Amino acid sequence: MREIEWKGKSYTYNRNLDNILFLGIDRTDDLSREDLPGTAGQADCIMILSLDNETKEGRILQINRNTMTQIDIYDRFGNYVNHINGQINLQYAYSIGGSSSCWATKKTVSELLFGLEIDGYFALNLEGLGKVNDAIGGVDVTMREDYTLLNPEFIKGKTVHLDGTQAERFVRYRDIEQFNSVQGRMERQADYVAALVKRAKALGGSHIYDVLKPFLDTDIITDLDADRMNALRNYTYLTDDVKYIPGEMKQGDTYEEFYPDEDALQDLIIEMFYVEV
Repeated sequence: MREIEWKGKSYTYNRNLDNILFLGIDRTDDLSREDLPGTAGQADCIMILSLDNETKEGRILQINRNTMTQIDIYDRFGNYVNHINGQINLQYAYSIGGSSSCWATKKTVSELLFGLEIDGYFALNLEGLGKVNDAIGGVDVTMREDYTLLNPEFIKGKTVHLDGTQAERFVRYRDIEQFNSVQGRMERQADYVAALVKRAKALGGSHIYDVLKPFLDTDIITDLDADRMNALRNYTYLTDDVKYIPGEMKQGDTYEEFYPDEDALQDLIIEMFYVEV
């Protein structure tokens, strides 16, 4: 059992948790296809779904795609070659795609979060998002802000039943001319993922796996089996308490760069994943 010392107190990892890495990959073709390193696509959405098997609550930790950290570089056979410092969204690209890129991203995210245990991964491409959305009958999302720039229906406070095309735009769009526009997109992504699971939960039965099965190994890459996918409906997701990696966004030479506040991040990891002993 993992124990740590922090600020004069002792903590142990909460063994009731099941932490799932959710990745939204910026590509539209088959996710299982292996590619040359650097061409597999970028992880534009990175979040941890932390499921407490005792309280049956699910919490979301969002990781800024521009978070600067150590990125591992792999060759075309999937072997580690070297590492660079770069945005964490690039880690998926710098492996060979499919389960190899998922594994590499899981490793890098775990290292960023001080060795946090990550128990599984679920990666979805952009085309798959719309397919899954429509296969489940659409998803109801309440607009936390005015998003009418994306769609005239996306009025603050209004609950909109999203079809696949609307869902893709809702979670993908950001104004690249606006500094740190990724923050607003992360908020929309968290809202959408929670609403998607809520919709699946409302349908009951084993519907989550039934809906996802046609898209597995093409639009979806995951190491979750049917039972673990169906179990996602058993949790109440605390969408009003989504956590974000603390830190500061800066403008790099070419792209935005997000630098975590190490002390504040350690505080957050202890709060979410550890208990005092």
